[in-house]
Amino acid sequence: MQAIRIHEYGNAGKLQLEEIPRLQVTDDQILVRVRDAGVNPIDWKIRQGHLKQVMPAQFPLTIGQDFAGEVAQLGKAADPFHVGDRVFGFAQGAYAEYVAAPVSTVAAIPEALDFITAAALPTAGLTALQIIRDVVKARSGMTILIHGAAGGVGSFASQIAINAGANVIGSATGVDNDYLKSIGVAQVIDYKREPFEEKVSKVDAVVDLVGGETLAHSYGVVRPGGVLATTVQPIDEAAASRAGIRAVQVFMRRNSADLSSLADMVAKGSVKPRLAQTMSLRQAKEAQELSESGKTHGKVILKVA
Repeated sequence: MQAIRIHEYGNAGKLQLEEIPRLQVTDDQILVRVRDAGVNPIDWKIRQGHLKQVMPAQFPLTIGQDFAGEVAQLGKAADPFHVGDRVFGFAQGAYAEYVAAPVSTVAAIPEALDFITAAALPTAGLTALQIIRDVVKARSGMTILIHGAAGGVGSFASQIAINAGANVIGSATGVDNDYLKSIGVAQVIDYKREPFEEKVSKVDAVVDLVGGETLAHSYGVVRPGGVLATTVQPIDEAAASRAGIRAVQVFMRRNSADLSSLADMVAKGSVKPRLAQTMSLRQAKEAQELSESGKTHGKVILKVA
């Protein structure tokens, strides 16, 4: 089978399309014929070696973690799946013709969704769902400020919060203004032109997907008793204490139940992934460079089959 692998850390030029043996599955895995793979920032961060302290690689390493495809083979304890089922989820090495995926991180694709849409959901979608539902606990009447509201996680988070009845303020670049308005964001702040801390105050929650100075300035705009959630870096406990707020660094949890919940939202039309473009597997280098540039407006998908 064909797969995109690296043999050492480095730039996108390290990505190689190679022929490797077809994978074997353990009892609690399914072998999936990959149709589409999602490109995420974590993919190129792993390739560059940024996560080697917490996720050391064993080379050669097949890149990618989000996929959508069809079950090709079952492990002995792979209930409730069947050969031929359309599935999506997480697996190590998704930039490949086949992946061996744990059943605990895979869910069925609803009939209304195609493979490309399903492949766009796992990492960004579950991160957003768990922040908005579990940490922020969005509900009607809340005001939530989302930094990076038009990005991969942010676009999902904005829609999920709005569907819960929250009033969403989004910080983004000016070019994303129309998109954010189209999904129901009440107020858009162009962070390049206007400091958000001069535009908002005493919000119920901040979702920070940017980090750095943006995170540092966010503690002061949350009302006492509110919550700040970030995916980017450790929180400042002292700043949170001074502001009288709860601050949480969020780490996404892979699980099939949340994948199913997210897919149902998309199938019903209440959440729509923001798709940028689809490229071929052999264009993995260009796809990662595009993701890394930050200039893409939406999800990049690799068409595998």
